[in-house]
Amino acid sequence: MLEMYLFINPLGAKCYEAEQNILKLAEESSQKFQIRFIPLLNLQSVTKVMSVMNVSGDTLQLRNKVSQILYNAVLDYKAALFQGRNRGHNFLLNVQRQLYVEHKKYSEEVVMRAAKESKLDLAMFEHDRRSKLAVESFREDQRLAAEMNVNTPPSMVVYNLDYLECAVSVENCTSLSSLEELIFGNAAKEFICTKNELHPTYHQLSLKK
Repeated sequence: MLEMYLFINPLGAKCYEAEQNILKLAEESSQKFQIRFIPLLNLQSVTKVMSVMNVSGDTLQLRNKVSQILYNAVLDYKAALFQGRNRGHNFLLNVQRQLYVEHKKYSEEVVMRAAKESKLDLAMFEHDRRSKLAVESFREDQRLAAEMNVNTPPSMVVYNLDYLECAVSVENCTSLSSLEELIFGNAAKEFICTKNELHPTYHQLSLKK
């Protein structure tokens, strides 16, 4: 079984594309997966969101405002995940679809529509959105990204549960064909947790267990 960690900017268009591609591969494959979408909040994420939002200028005040929007989006996603991974994924994709297909701005209306359509318990969701548990879960995600040396979303880390001592990471994983090659093709046979030399596209990681 493969375990896949996709580190994402929850308000990023490229991350939305990568998420859809990975879920499509998992649905079409007979191979078993464990998939986690991990929100990553850093300066690069904020800069990309500012670009998508067409924010003019680059003052500290504007950056702080965009950072807060992104931080709230991360906590909203974490709160949705507390009600199950599938519902959490559905919530995230619903939000992103409203942003990049319907061209809406991130807002309370967008969030609550996504929560309702993902069949979340709304009272529980409201309670969890700014809870200490959501904040701590977010911090754990940032520590995980640091341990796996991930800085740029969307980046994916894949490891085979039969070989826990190593993993493979790939940055900017938006190409469906590249993901298919990594997971199902020769790349999977040669590079995922083996002693062979890695293709330059991939990076082998040592995981602490």
